Amino acid sequence: MAMKETGTKLDRIVEQFGEQIVHGAYIPDSALPSETELCKTYEISRATLREVVKVLGAKKLIDVQKHKGLLVMPREKWNYLDTDVLRWVLDSEDNYEFIRTLLETRIVVEPAIAEWAAQRATAADLAKMEAALFDMEKYYEDKNAFNLADIRFHQALIASAHNFVIEQLGDAISSLQRAVFDVTYFPDHATKEITIAQHQKLFDAVRLKNPKVARKISSTMIEGVEKRITQKRMEKTKSTFE
Repeated sequence: MAMKETGTKLDRIVEQFGEQIVHGAYIPDSALPSETELCKTYEISRATLREVVKVLGAKKLIDVQKHKGLLVMPREKWNYLDTDVLRWVLDSEDNYEFIRTLLETRIVVEPAIAEWAAQRATAADLAKMEAALFDMEKYYEDKNAFNLADIRFHQALIASAHNFVIEQLGDAISSLQRAVFDVTYFPDHATKEITIAQHQKLFDAVRLKNPKVARKISSTMIEGVEKRITQKRMEKTKSTFE
């Protein structure tokens, strides 16, 4: 995945420091160097360091403990719904198990959303889903535009469920989809055609108010993603030993 474009010095240090934590430069569940050492390492003031710590603390990568200083949080405590944390983790060399965990989460949540959407979608909801589906077909050859249209489709699907708690999880679910896209993306036309056809079927199930079919299609879509990830992992493993 491409490195995030950052503007301010604070953004750049957050990017550098956070990425180093996730990639193992600092051991989880252990103390970080002193403020003085960190300021020297990153060439920043104490005031800037404290701002960086606040940001990384919100991402659950760092904890400030009285009498102990700065600690790296254990991996299981990291905020994996944060888009930066997701990106940094997915940039690591061996992320298959992490992606599998993401898919386990999606397969629990998304089929239920599809079922509710088929029961509750309004004409306005359907229009948004259809517009996103149209853009998936329109931007067939443009990887980034295709991905964004795919995400918009699922955002519209989430809104169609008309569950305010689920809607608050919408950004997190979109982050999960965005996070695994580079890993699951196949540029061949056959895979794209299958993806668009599945989204069309899901849209039709929602439009025709068929919740059971919508749930089944959603599950099938995620299972397809899992198969593509497994295929890519096998290809990567094969190329390593050749």
